[in-house]
Amino acid sequence: MMGMVTRSLVFLGRFAPQAMALGVFIGLLAPWLTDLLRPLLSTAVWLLLVLSLLRVDVDAVITRLKRPMLPISVTLWMLIASPIIVAGILTLFDFRPGVEAGMILSAASSALFSTPVLGVMFGLNGALLLVVLVAGTLLVPITLPMIALFLLGFDMGADPFDLLVRMSALVTSAVIAAFVLKHMIGKEALAKYSYVMDGWAVVLLIIFAIAIMQGLTARIIEAPLDSLVVTGLSFATYGGLMVLSALCFLVVAPKIGRQGLVSVSFISGTRNLAIILAVLPPNVDPDILLFFAVGQFPIYIMPLVLRPVIHRLLGKSQG
Repeated sequence: MMGMVTRSLVFLGRFAPQAMALGVFIGLLAPWLTDLLRPLLSTAVWLLLVLSLLRVDVDAVITRLKRPMLPISVTLWMLIASPIIVAGILTLFDFRPGVEAGMILSAASSALFSTPVLGVMFGLNGALLLVVLVAGTLLVPITLPMIALFLLGFDMGADPFDLLVRMSALVTSAVIAAFVLKHMIGKEALAKYSYVMDGWAVVLLIIFAIAIMQGLTARIIEAPLDSLVVTGLSFATYGGLMVLSALCFLVVAPKIGRQGLVSVSFISGTRNLAIILAVLPPNVDPDILLFFAVGQFPIYIMPLVLRPVIHRLLGKSQG
């Protein structure tokens, strides 16, 4: 029985993009399951963070930090410059405040926990993605409440100080848990069971994808056009952040190379909405929750679409 579970987890770890995309559609097609899993939302986010930190290769981080300018630049771009630029672009449009807040918060978040794993699968610069993920995750409890305060005021329905406390508690507790577990389990055992851990990460991602879809099916049936527009905006945010980052680093870091440029672009698009959702209060603007729910479509579907594109880009580069 245990062997079958282990093989299943290894299978999920190897086919993470396909399994992630499937999770989104399960959430849409099985509304009863979203109600069942919704209470597990915050727990799944915390466990994902712990698993991600367990998979951190400290030696790779230290090696990458010997040349710190690129990861520092990417981290600052993601946490500070991106939301400011998105906020500026949104002044040209007239979307609902909650939808605009969702777009800005998305642009201000750190990277998705699974980004380094997916990046390695795609042939990207895993060490760079790892350092940016760790740095962004540790800094986002400080930067995101500032963005919420200065760009959004209090319209998002959450006190920025309260957001700071909630996010800091989430990240700090996960860091401590990962540190303790890493020393208890040992480096060799963690490396041996890396695919199993990746499989568990995919399971947690699927739980999150299903849980966050609560009420979305009914919303789509009730207002299909509005849901379609917001979904389109979520894809535009995902793709727009990738394009903006590519253009930015073509200018500021022309020697970055094709692999580095694609890596920066990829991580700039794959933002972690879960870490924000886990700490938002119940009275938050419903449009923010709607945007974060449909925002799972690009997060879970685009890696499957981008994988052959990235392979072709890197293949041309190597050729």
